[in-house]
Amino acid sequence: MRRVTLLSLCSLCLSPALARAQATDDPTKIAPTAHASPSGPAPSEFGGALPPGHPALEQAGDGQLPPGHPALDGAGDRAGDRAGALPPGHPPVSDAADPSSVSGKELLAKLDSMKEELKNRPKTAEIEFALGNLYYENGRYPEAIDFYRQLGERARGPMERWLAVRKTAHGRLTPEQAGCPASARPSFEQLVAIADAKAAAHDDASADVCYEAALGPVIAAEVRRANAFFLIGNADKALELHEKVLAIEPDLPESQFFLGAILYETGDGDLGRLTRAKAAWEKFLKEEPDPDRKKLVMDNLSKIEVALRNGGRLPDEQAARPRFGPAFGPILAPAQAPTLSAKDRRALEEALREGEARSAKRDWAKALNAFERARKLDPDDDGAARGAGIALLNLGRRKEAEAALRAALGRDPADGIALYELGEVFFENEHYAGAARFWSQLLQSDPKVAQQYGVQQRLADAKSRQQ
Repeated sequence: MRRVTLLSLCSLCLSPALARAQATDDPTKIAPTAHASPSGPAPSEFGGALPPGHPALEQAGDGQLPPGHPALDGAGDRAGDRAGALPPGHPPVSDAADPSSVSGKELLAKLDSMKEELKNRPKTAEIEFALGNLYYENGRYPEAIDFYRQLGERARGPMERWLAVRKTAHGRLTPEQAGCPASARPSFEQLVAIADAKAAAHDDASADVCYEAALGPVIAAEVRRANAFFLIGNADKALELHEKVLAIEPDLPESQFFLGAILYETGDGDLGRLTRAKAAWEKFLKEEPDPDRKKLVMDNLSKIEVALRNGGRLPDEQAARPRFGPAFGPILAPAQAPTLSAKDRRALEEALREGEARSAKRDWAKALNAFERARKLDPDDDGAARGAGIALLNLGRRKEAEAALRAALGRDPADGIALYELGEVFFENEHYAGAARFWSQLLQSDPKVAQQYGVQQRLADAKSRQQ
């Protein structure tokens, strides 16, 4: 299959509200219970307000702190010379607790350790957006998809109301004129409440601006959710989501670019897809794109022109060039694998060998122990995740197996064995449409593995059970 070449990530080409959302992509700002310090990041990734009665951050020393509040940078005298006990589970308040000092990998490890607690804890739109970004930027695409989905569900009603307001004729105001200035750092819920009130008062111009400020990050999240689906092998879902985004923001270069890229990537021999890719990219070029993306698109448009004159067959290229997927820069590659010491590297290789040997003997419990040792040494090793997933599936732990296999697929969307085993997970869960999707993808991406595992027959079984 023809692949788009690797480029470095450029800035999002977004409307003003979406451009503001770009500043929220720093994953180090979202420790779920971390307290903001005067020198730390804003408490809301959308620019949200502080809790009622909380002193302003830039004037934290001027007001009286709430009873029992820890001292802030020598504020003990002003707070009665006592810091007070922190709430149960609250991280220590110190320079080391500043979220900006925590690496993405450390934060992921912390989140993994409290996954069940986090699942049941109420979350704000800001946290859903930031967690989605954190997982996306570290190659954990299934988790990113889930948090972006939660954000999208939260925003469904406001999105419908915004689209209704946009249909009315009205002038264009600034956020200050509309009553939702960014300088006030309103939260998502506050922005929606302001917009709803403006709409109820038939002030559609103000409602439009305030809804846009609230929903800009949601659209940015949908763009990334679409790309995440492509990176785990579901190109059709990725295309569907990009087209939904473009139905809302027809001139959004980010989705125009990726829609064209995914259609191009999956369009060899398909005149319809290549024609759509050409249209998306030609529209993208009208939006004054950055030079690197412009060059990429121009180069591949010339190949599409050749294909359209050649029955849809793209020109042959070297097979060794970078794949479209995690290696495709503008979608954002997963974090680099950790640098292991020679000792840890040997331990990793030994654990992988043991896991494979135990699997060959169908000693699944000991195989799982070995692969989990490997995952602790390198959480991003796709072989360890795949091996653990297979062992878990054979131990009947299907939910955990799915998570491990998706992690492997996030590192390598064309991993034939992971695709096959995920199909088995879905089949055993009687989710036959899901199983058929993974096995269909496997037939396209790795025919040798598909033949080895008899996927054609398994696919037929899955489709027959859907009826």
